[in-house]
Amino acid sequence: MPFNISEFKSQFDRYGGPAVSNLFSVQVTLPEILRVRMGVEADNAFDTSHTFTFFCHKIDIPAVAIQTSDVAYTGQMKKKHPTRVQSPGPFTASFFVDSDHHVLRFFHAWAQNIINYNKDNNPLAEVNGKLPHEVGFKKDFACEMVIKHYSTDSYPDVYYETKLQGVWPVSIGSLSLDWSTKTALSLDVQFTLTDMSFDGAKSGRTNSRLSRAGGLLDILGDIAGFGDAVRGTLKSGKPTSIQDAINKLDRLGNAFGKI
Repeated sequence: MPFNISEFKSQFDRYGGPAVSNLFSVQVTLPEILRVRMGVEADNAFDTSHTFTFFCHKIDIPAVAIQTSDVAYTGQMKKKHPTRVQSPGPFTASFFVDSDHHVLRFFHAWAQNIINYNKDNNPLAEVNGKLPHEVGFKKDFACEMVIKHYSTDSYPDVYYETKLQGVWPVSIGSLSLDWSTKTALSLDVQFTLTDMSFDGAKSGRTNSRLSRAGGLLDILGDIAGFGDAVRGTLKSGKPTSIQDAINKLDRLGNAFGKI
């Protein structure tokens, strides 16, 4: 069948057309204690719920990497089998640097709330209750980040959402200053994360048999019942007849079958 450009285009149009890389927004939700320590509420020029979206001009959605293992079979080539999903790796985002340096202040203050890097020679100079080079608690500096990639149909409620949990910066890039050029400055920040979820992945559901609410207790009860059946059988002594032996085996079999 010959290639038909009109049919190719119509098939793409059925799904909103080709996706483009510049229709996205990024939002972060900082822990309340971190917002207070960094003074985010007072910094009207850089609030994380709105302005953050416009300063972040480039970001990578983390990849999903499935780790594999080679299994050798006699007389056959090695075959790869999936073993697990690798831990989410670091990802990078780029931010425009404003002339009033709110972006720089934001990330440098965030870094100091992760580990208090000392700015002077005073070994007892505390910042937010942390001594120089003292590390904070992750719950106090890790945030949630949401990336929304919008459809080219320009509908505000049509987007693919990626949620990243436990996000915090591990590297705040350098800035190259140069008298010979007049280019807009961009700051590269590398983040790490604990977990991630995508719109295309379904949420898990706990099996009723193994649910913490009752299933696990039922299993433990069945195991205890089997143990009681074994102890009772042993205490009753040797079988007195063939039928008695059959009855004892049936009791043990029924108790074991409930596990």
